[in-house]
Amino acid sequence: MQEPRPARPPLTAPHISPPRPFAERRRAFRRVADRQAYEETRLLARALDILAAPGAPDARLAGLLDLLADTVGAIRGAVVADDPIRRVAVSIHEATDEPRARALGAWLDAAAPRSRARRAAAAPAPISIAWATPPRIPVKATVPDVQGGPFYALLPIPTAGEVTLGFEFATSASDTTVAERLPPALARHAAVALSLVTDGLASNAALVELRARDAERERFVSTVAHELRTPLTGLSGYLDLILEGRVGDPAVEREFLERGRTIVGSMAGLVGDLLELSRLESGSLDLDIGAFSIAEAMSSVASSLMPIALDRDIELRADPPPRLRAATGDRRRVEQILTNLTANALKFGRQGGLVELTGRFDGAVPLVAVRDDGQGIAEEDRARIFERFYRLDGHKRVTGTGLGLPIARDLARAMGGDLDVASIPDAGSSFVLVLPGPAGTDPESIGEALERALDAETSRLQDVALRRAGAAAADARSRRQPPADSSPGPQLPAAASR
Repeated sequence: MQEPRPARPPLTAPHISPPRPFAERRRAFRRVADRQAYEETRLLARALDILAAPGAPDARLAGLLDLLADTVGAIRGAVVADDPIRRVAVSIHEATDEPRARALGAWLDAAAPRSRARRAAAAPAPISIAWATPPRIPVKATVPDVQGGPFYALLPIPTAGEVTLGFEFATSASDTTVAERLPPALARHAAVALSLVTDGLASNAALVELRARDAERERFVSTVAHELRTPLTGLSGYLDLILEGRVGDPAVEREFLERGRTIVGSMAGLVGDLLELSRLESGSLDLDIGAFSIAEAMSSVASSLMPIALDRDIELRADPPPRLRAATGDRRRVEQILTNLTANALKFGRQGGLVELTGRFDGAVPLVAVRDDGQGIAEEDRARIFERFYRLDGHKRVTGTGLGLPIARDLARAMGGDLDVASIPDAGSSFVLVLPGPAGTDPESIGEALERALDAETSRLQDVALRRAGAAAADARSRRQPPADSSPGPQLPAAASR
């Protein structure tokens, strides 16, 4: 017989408490080498404390940048790295700091050393804002208002690859000063810590983006299935009634067949739009880019849609620029965009109203505005109308797939241009298409021209809203006043009248 073994207490993992945060104890040194060694140890220990602290990667990145800013005596710090994708990160503590932080990031992106070929080929790097928690309260928190600022300085770290640190100072500073306050050994430790955090930040951002894309794909597939299933159900019902011989009237049978053909046409349009979106996303859409007359494209669109305008009793007016002024793009695709915008304006505009196609040039940048005087679009809906399948509440009964505007914007951007809208409720809307000029136009100029055009269209629509409000108020006042008595008064004797 074996004696039962006594029960053993469960095994528990040993508890190892984290090391205490680094605390400064000595400030005076007899030798310079001792002071430098201590500074290196202190920076490394503080950097490890920041890396080991709980929290999001952007908070740790902000903590490291603040540590480096304190080390060199700067207001804030930034870092730019080119491995494998160029990224710029800046730390801030309050929302009011963001404009100055972005200015520092843009300066560092432009000033950081790199080859001339890479500088010419690369676009401005995206600037990531790292929020520090808890807020840092440095000695230099109060920044004097110095004329001639801001003051920037940078420090490349060649031992860490293509990594460059940038700093903003309250007073004038130089790159040499930064190099003296942050020797190579300290800079190397800082670069290692920054690379660890930026890799984690990039991985976290990529994970968030992948999750968002996955959620968008699920929503897209669900919406497509719904958009296809609804007309298929109606088509199946019509065909079942005809095949089962339950429709005795030939006229009714023909009507059901015509309805089925309409359903098939709408489904074919939806499938075509989906294929167009797929080609745009994959980059496989063939574009015949070249110079063309924007005036001829506008005239062609207006002529093709004139019968619809006449049927809806809407005045369709085209005001093109001179025919000799050219734009760069695929003319067929540009006409497709303008046709979609103009057809929407005719569909949702006021019956008996006005739809305008106006073209002009902002310098070398061609612009086309498609205006209507309909109900307009609320501010919260303006950004969403370019989402796939999004339909405004008042437009859901109108036939359409909800893909026209997203395809139009994607086509415009694929040709190097852009598309946006200005709208005021009860005044109308204006969709503005901007394209590159005949000699090509940089994206920054395209964006600036679009912003100016949207501001001008918004001002015009505000004037329209004011005029309509004034006319409505005058009409209301005239209705409240009693009608004037038009009956003839008492007749005076002839002698008295004379």
